[in-house]
Amino acid sequence: MSALPSLIRFFAIVICLVWAFDIHAAAAAPIGKVTKTQNQAQVGGKAAAVGTPVKLNDRLLTGAKSRMEVTFVDGTKLNLGENARVVVDRYVYSPSKSTGAMALNASRGALRLSTGKLNQMSKKDVKVSTPYAALAVRGTEFWMGPIDGQYGALLLKGKVDVRTGGRTVKIRRPKHGIDIPRRRRR
Repeated sequence: MSALPSLIRFFAIVICLVWAFDIHAAAAAPIGKVTKTQNQAQVGGKAAAVGTPVKLNDRLLTGAKSRMEVTFVDGTKLNLGENARVVVDRYVYSPSKSTGAMALNASRGALRLSTGKLNQMSKKDVKVSTPYAALAVRGTEFWMGPIDGQYGALLLKGKVDVRTGGRTVKIRRPKHGIDIPRRRRR
């Protein structure tokens, strides 16, 4: 009889280890890859080249006169301009559940985002946070970054909500944008 509790304990430990391994493997799975680079670019602290995998929580960096394009598994494209720093905080693409989510933290530089199949999901949540504003993306393509000594967001297609200075500005017409004051957002 004393062997039964030991056997149950053993299987409980094995199940926990398998479960922990599955979570770690899912977290380490690529969510996209580098599709273009120009000059100095890094993914997760390592030099980036075409084909470099991008994983959750990777820091994407570009240097002076550099560019990088990342294409996510759903076809969303993220283009970084020079001296950019972006971290992929969240990425979910589940066509079977019609769920898509992305959260980017852009702390420096310019970027352009063009949503892919995430836009087609019935439950979608795409956000880009910067030190100056938070953008809620509504199936869109937009550019944001420093311009003429300020920071700005320009809608190219779709809709975007820009939250800055305690207010939200809804941009609904292509080629319209907003200058964002360079003060920390609330």
